[in-house]
Amino acid sequence: MKYLLIMPRDASRGTSLSIFPIGLAYVSSSMKNAGHDVYTVNLEYQEGDIFSILQELIRQLSIDVICTSGLSLDYKKILDVLESVRKHDPSIITVVGGGIISSDPVTAMRVLNADIGIIGQGEITMCELAHALDTGSSYSDIPGIIYREKDDTLTITSQREEISDLDCISFPDFDGFHYAKWTECSGYGVVTCSRSCPLACTFCFHPSGQKYRQRSLYNIFKEIDYQVEHFRLKEISLIDELFATKRDRVMEFCRRIKPYNLSWSLCLRVCDVDVEMLVEMKKSGCRSISYGLESADDSILKSMRKGITVDQIERALNNTYEANINVFSNFIFGDINETPATVSNTIHFWEKHLGRDYINLDLISSYPGTYLYKYACDAGIISDKEQFLKDGCPVVNVSKLSNEEYLDLQSLITELRLKPHVACRSLRVLDVRSNGNCSIEFECRKCGEVNYTDLFFWYNGIYTCSSCGLLNGVDPIEIAQCREDVMSSVLPATGNIGLWGAGGIYYKLMQKYSLFTSERYLLIDADKRLQGMSICNKKIYSPDEIAANNVQAVIIMALSRKDEIYDTICKKYPSVERIFVPVFDIQNEGLVPSMRLFGS
Repeated sequence: MKYLLIMPRDASRGTSLSIFPIGLAYVSSSMKNAGHDVYTVNLEYQEGDIFSILQELIRQLSIDVICTSGLSLDYKKILDVLESVRKHDPSIITVVGGGIISSDPVTAMRVLNADIGIIGQGEITMCELAHALDTGSSYSDIPGIIYREKDDTLTITSQREEISDLDCISFPDFDGFHYAKWTECSGYGVVTCSRSCPLACTFCFHPSGQKYRQRSLYNIFKEIDYQVEHFRLKEISLIDELFATKRDRVMEFCRRIKPYNLSWSLCLRVCDVDVEMLVEMKKSGCRSISYGLESADDSILKSMRKGITVDQIERALNNTYEANINVFSNFIFGDINETPATVSNTIHFWEKHLGRDYINLDLISSYPGTYLYKYACDAGIISDKEQFLKDGCPVVNVSKLSNEEYLDLQSLITELRLKPHVACRSLRVLDVRSNGNCSIEFECRKCGEVNYTDLFFWYNGIYTCSSCGLLNGVDPIEIAQCREDVMSSVLPATGNIGLWGAGGIYYKLMQKYSLFTSERYLLIDADKRLQGMSICNKKIYSPDEIAANNVQAVIIMALSRKDEIYDTICKKYPSVERIFVPVFDIQNEGLVPSMRLFGS
């Protein structure tokens, strides 16, 4: 049998960097080392439509079995792969692994219509399955799979034991999935040092198993040596759910990594760090720590089974900031016991740390496999598991908040996360080029060091201080001369105007210009998750409101998608006579934001 392992194409291709398929790369390496005839493709680095790419590869290589994987959120892109393969040749055996199968095997297999699913870690399971397929023997006794019978019923085999000795697993198949190109684009490499997590938080599912296991530091540094030699890395990210629970392991890692002169980042718990550890981490190159904060209310932390307190969060954040290590974290709202009071406590904490720590805000998700998912299904909040997966696992209200309060919360955190998180102390635009890119000088928010960077005028960016290493938010519009007369002079004086794109540019303009608060400006976004919310006191409408309200002019705020939006408006909304995009003019007093007709 010939096997093709396929990394799906990310749905957000062209707007963000995809995650490297480390799980699939581990499986590929194990299968190749076991002697199976394995080929690989990373669709992220293939031009053209998915069907044509896979059709050509399957024909050229005479493929018998395809394997792909992903999480529950990846349903659509996994389905794209499977449907393309089935369209070309329905007889090809389709195998799917990853969290989407492990979290709810039967539901996932029903919606994907795959032949075989891998439950849990795939390195050993796939090798045993491949051996059975190669020899034509039965795979009904292979632990850790779900498969489709001839009558279309699904059978789950016995549970597979988790791999306890992670050192015995081969390094990932880096070459098979264009890892060199990925590191070139991302600027860093990734290393998995452990699997699973010792905790059982209500919102988490551990696709790599329930038992927390760690690689030896010897084995980890053997891989780091390989990656540094072959990919010339200057930075690595330790992509574990949790790097370590014991202080000694962190301190020993610091001692070993220091001579490499690499920047590195990892995930830790706030209860496991202290001042001495953080100082050593900084000295050895640690650039950032991801902490699982989730809430700043002790009752919610207890409800989530986090095993930490607000005092521990505060102490860890203070000590990390003093050590000049960046913090990346999240507060997630909507736990089962969330109330307006607990929401207020967390928002107050977040506002107190705004400008110092990078803490994102989001709603809690009830992903398949989690306690919250089971709770939502049992309570009838999720009434159709298959449709829930097809819809991309949308957020659902499992909290004590009323639906109206929940919608208000959605609006609030959507607006708050548009605020600058870690704004620099000051900035100055040194030069502006014709394409809108600016040469910028900014002063670090903590140490005051002067740094330099380039940035498109309408975007904001986050940059590392060359002296202390802390991140600084830079946004050129903060120093622009925002004149109402200039802005209003180029826009229609009467009639409704659509503002397409409820994102950062919209938020910035609403902070600077009172004219956009008028009711004749309608906020529009094609993202159904945003529709119905309110940002800056404007309700977000579907694009269909353009026709319903006879909108004759639209300002495209989502500049990264301006061509796509322009085409949509021209094709679907003939009432629109003029389409504008934000620009700026260089005048004596400085940079002055304005608008111009699209394409002019």
